[in-house]
Amino acid sequence: MTTQEMLIERTQTFIVISEGKTFSEAPYAFLFLNTQPRNLEEVQEKLQAIPQVLSADTVFGPYDVIVAVKARDKEDLKQLISQIQEKVPHIQGTVTAIVASIY
Repeated sequence: MTTQEMLIERTQTFIVISEGKTFSEAPYAFLFLNTQPRNLEEVQEKLQAIPQVLSADTVFGPYDVIVAVKARDKEDLKQLISQIQEKVPHIQGTVTAIVASIY
């Protein structure tokens, strides 16, 4: 077992049902959002209008939308999450996962 494999505690599979724009730079974090099905399109559109959002994909699974975002650091990420919560209606819950680089 490799070092990376030893770090994996669990995995989940998501099936993308509506893709956002593709991103060309590495994300700083992923936000996992919950909303009502009737609001998916509006949430996705509002997210994609935010410059720091690299991609917003609607998925099947425990979450409804997965959002890749760019940020300079944790403080910038905190401000971005606040901005998303203020500007994007109908978000019922979020989970944030910061991308860890292992070298």
